[in-house]
Amino acid sequence: MGFPYHFVTLNDEQDLRRRQLLDDYGQFAQFSVLLLPLMYQLCLGMRLLISRTWPFKPQTVKEHRSPVVSRFQQPATSYSTNLIARTRWFLDEEVLEGWNTRQEWLIAGLWAMWLLVLVFKDTGDDYLHLTKRFGIVAASQLPVHYLLAAKSWSPIQYLTRMSHEELNPYHRLFGRILIAFFSVHATMYLNFYIQMSLLLKRIQDRDVILGLSAITTFLLIGTTALARIRTWNYRVFFYLHVILSASLLPILFFHVSHLRLYIVESAAIYLLVILQRNVSQATADATIELIPSANLLVISIALTKPLSSKKYTPGQHIYLGFPSLPQKLRINPFSIANRDPHSDNKIKLVARALSGTTAMLVDCAANQKTTSLTLEGPYGAANYFPDLATYDRVLFVAGGVGATFTLPLYLDLLQRKAREERIPSPKLVWSVRQIADAQWGIKQLLEACDILPESFDAYVTQGDVDGQEPEPSARRPQSKSEAEVSDSIELQERDRLLSDSTSPEDATSRAAKTMRDGRPDFRTIVDEVFSFGSRERVAVLVCGPRGMGASVRREVTRWVWKGRDVFWHGEEFGW
Repeated sequence: MGFPYHFVTLNDEQDLRRRQLLDDYGQFAQFSVLLLPLMYQLCLGMRLLISRTWPFKPQTVKEHRSPVVSRFQQPATSYSTNLIARTRWFLDEEVLEGWNTRQEWLIAGLWAMWLLVLVFKDTGDDYLHLTKRFGIVAASQLPVHYLLAAKSWSPIQYLTRMSHEELNPYHRLFGRILIAFFSVHATMYLNFYIQMSLLLKRIQDRDVILGLSAITTFLLIGTTALARIRTWNYRVFFYLHVILSASLLPILFFHVSHLRLYIVESAAIYLLVILQRNVSQATADATIELIPSANLLVISIALTKPLSSKKYTPGQHIYLGFPSLPQKLRINPFSIANRDPHSDNKIKLVARALSGTTAMLVDCAANQKTTSLTLEGPYGAANYFPDLATYDRVLFVAGGVGATFTLPLYLDLLQRKAREERIPSPKLVWSVRQIADAQWGIKQLLEACDILPESFDAYVTQGDVDGQEPEPSARRPQSKSEAEVSDSIELQERDRLLSDSTSPEDATSRAAKTMRDGRPDFRTIVDEVFSFGSRERVAVLVCGPRGMGASVRREVTRWVWKGRDVFWHGEEFGW
């Protein structure tokens, strides 16, 4: 069977009809984007309706009475609710380690299939009609693609109740779909010019030159957005992404007139995104302290106007920059480490001093304790979390500086429990490499609770956390002999702290007396949290290396398949 599309000659009426179909399908493809958030809302409504009306699955297992007050007790979980929960958990798993989740691939795949239907519909056997359809359908998706890059003020976030961090994987996958469509569009046109012996003539025309420039820009955007490039140098990725995305719009605008409506929409969204980011930025004085023994930076930012007018909640993060540098050079996001910046009248950040851009903050800490920084945010998935106080059990797991995310949430529940006994008691498990890594968090716990809570467990691994590679450092590498001396000093310091009982307010001393050696046994910890009754709803929040998150999720998965209702949130970072 031969290729079903051919080079056809059209009269003026047929050519006008083709042009009308191209415009109609382009607009329909754009408006059909609204189906995604609407279908999401419909699924949420159907899930709620089914869970309330489907017959309950009979309970055959004797339940243990939960110590949590009865208002948190849920009715026996229905079979349909269990099925929905298991399906969602399965879809939320990564296809391969480091890849997108099954749900993200499924939605992107279904959307690509829908766009392909719109590409092939009513094209007959007209080769050029199919070629042009690939281009205009892809161009119609550009506005929503730029909108997915918005960190806030996005209607997509409000409709889906998903943060920028949760929508960003869809932004990347949809970008790959658009690159594929535009690549097919360009390849089919080049094939047409070669078959018709028009390549040497057309390659000198403005529309073809701009078209080739556009597809080259698309390929550069896709290549520099690969995970390997982002990990190698995030700053290179970020600036190339911004510059190439901006330069693409005028190239497409002057390429052909039929795309200009979509390009104007994309440009308006792009400008609004930039405006939003500039509006959310503010400059404030910051005090930077370096903890050499742990290679940690503790940054305290005074909460003055206009920062004080923003709402900060546990689990959020902000971006930092230097106002004296071009374009207020951004650094990677920092989680807000204190529970309530408004009552503390400051924002506290804790970060590992890496060999990249955070080394600039190390220089500031060494040369001058106070400097001006530009803040952008706050952002984060915590804005869309359910109320954790409505769960029967809440488990927080942190690795290293991942406690900057979990500790404020943990303290928030403890403070709320102190005011209202009906709130469940949360549990926090924290793994660090050395005692000094936990000093800032222990101090914060003691300031809030006077004594370390019984639900707080800390572990000193004296090495890697859950098998992760050692994190890069802003300091020079230690030789083998230096490392041995450092380990010896660390052990001596630990022994001294364990024997020191004359400083009850000393945070490090308290940490040394309560922290355990080795890695946490996540199976035992998870089983303990889930052992109080199958009707209890459990929330599990993890922030740490990828291996740690995978280990905890693996243990929680066993309970999800037993029918447990679990809210899961995992945040990852590279060491």
